[in-house]
Amino acid sequence: MKSYKAMLFDLDDTLLNRDQAVDQMFSIIYEKCYENVPLLVQNKMLQRFKEHDLKGYGNGDKEQVLKPFFDEFPPIYPLPNNNDIQGFWDYHFPRCFSINQNTNDAINNIKKQVKVGIITNGSTQRQNAKINNTHLNGVFGIYSGKGLIIHPSSISLEIWKNEYQS
Repeated sequence: MKSYKAMLFDLDDTLLNRDQAVDQMFSIIYEKCYENVPLLVQNKMLQRFKEHDLKGYGNGDKEQVLKPFFDEFPPIYPLPNNNDIQGFWDYHFPRCFSINQNTNDAINNIKKQVKVGIITNGSTQRQNAKINNTHLNGVFGIYSGKGLIIHPSSISLEIWKNEYQS
């Protein structure tokens, strides 16, 4: 690794397990909006929620995930804040992530040898919330959205490359 000066890590599905977060998000929605649903139906709801999430992956408008889900499984109780789907998602989803201790240990070991950074294509607000919630800001030195967070564009990658080249 001595020939490298820096290493970039993708946030979702590399550093953080998005599938677990989606399961957790479903649990929060179920807790807030439903009750006494038979287990077989709950399992079907989770499956359909994941399908809707997959269709909306990479799209910042999460109404496209929850509206069709709620159309298919009408909630008993509405979401808080006048059914503010986007606000609900933006608040809760980043809090559904956790980092695996082995991943954290591996990054800390790599960090001893080279600079490390995060590359992501998600919304800055949501990605920063995930980073702060999982305490990756301490590992990667990201504070208040400043630091080594890069969006994957040719310009940002070129800046990163130029900063850490010989």
